Formats: sequence, C-alpha cells, structure tokens
Amino acid sequence: MSGEPPGARRRLLDAEAARIADELEALPEAPPPEPPRRRGLGWLVALAVVAALGLVALDLWAFVEARFAASATQGWMAATLVAALALVLVLLAWREWRGLRRLARVEAVAGDPDRAAEVMEKDPRLARPIALWRGVARGVNDPDRRAALFAQHVLAPLDAQADAAIRRACLRMAGGVFVLPSALLDTLWFAAQGFALIRRIAAIYGLAPGAAATWRLARRVLGEAGAIG
Repeated sequence: MSGEPPGARRRLLDAEAARIADELEALPEAPPPEPPRRRGLGWLVALAVVAALGLVALDLWAFVEARFAASATQGWMAATLVAALALVLVLLAWREWRGLRRLARVEAVAGDPDRAAEVMEKDPRLARPIALWRGVARGVNDPDRRAALFAQHVLAPLDAQADAAIRRACLRMAGGVFVLPSALLDTLWFAAQGFALIRRIAAIYGLAPGAAATWRLARRVLGEAGAIG
C-alpha cells in the first residue's frame, strides 16, 4: 500500500482544481459576438433611391425638351434651372458623404487619445486644449495615464458644454409638453429636439454631422438605450 497519509491525494487534487479555477478567472473575458449586419435592406433602399433619381432625371429631361420645343428661351431657362438643381443636389450629397467620413474617422480613433487629438485639433476651438494636453502628456508613456490626461484637459470642458446643452434641451422639451395641444405634436417635438440635441453634442466635440451622420448617431443612441434597458 502507499505510504501517503489518508486524504493527502484528495487535498492535492483540490489544490490543483483551485489553482486551475484561479487561472481561468484571471483570463480576460471574451468580447460578446457582434450581431450580424443586415445589408439586404440597405441595398434595397439604395436601389430604390437610384431608381427614384433616374425617374426624376427622365422627367426633367422631358421637361427641358418640351421647353426647347416651345421656344429656345424657355428651353435654356429650364436647362439652367435643372443644372442649378443638380448642382445643389451634388453639393448636398458631397456634404453628407463628408459627414459620414468624419464620423467613421471618429469611430476609428475611439479609445486612442493620440489619434483622437489628430482628428479633433482640426477644429480651431479644440487646438488650444489639445496643445495643452500634449504639453502635459509629454514624456508620459502609460496609455491609461495619457487617456486620463486627455479626458481631463480636452474632454472635460466639452463634457460640461454637452451637459449644459442637454439641460437646455430638457427644458425645451418640458416646455413643449405644456404648450402643444396633442400627443402627436408632443412626439414630433421630442423627436425634433432629440435630433437637434444629437447634432449639437456632435458639434461640441468637433464633428458637425450632416443629416445622414445624425441619423446614424441617432440609431446608435437608440440601440445603446435599448441595450441598457
């Protein structure tokens, strides 16, 4: 028979199990899997928009041809108006595209104060606090410490402005409840103020989004609010 005292093997197994359990607890938690992105609806919407624009373009072309058939003066006037409308639409699309690009750049630098500073310093309002942060953080190699200094010197004043904007928006929303006569108007008022608040807060942090970027931010806010419950 073995010379081990009674229960020694069991104690060794318990100690080994405890050690393995401690090592498993020390392992970082795996991030939750991202939900699958639904691209089908987006492509359908884009296709519907392209089709609608094509139909409008055909109608405008027929309109210009009809004006030229009536007289050259009317034709050139109609062509000039259509060209001006097309230019305005192109400029609006360019503005929205730039807003989405800025939003994508901001999302890409989240959590990295150095890359965030490169994006945010393009706003003249933020050049001074970012320069102050760079002076304070010079020689600091700890990423957490650099992020904390960035939050203190750059983000903290912006957070205060955002809090003030939220308080003003809440007052306007509450005032609308007492003035507007129906629940439908209250809902529309709340939605309009919510979108305006998102644009205002984004502008405070140097984003200045267009309508498409604002809608994307609103979807994210609603999604996170639903996840929080």
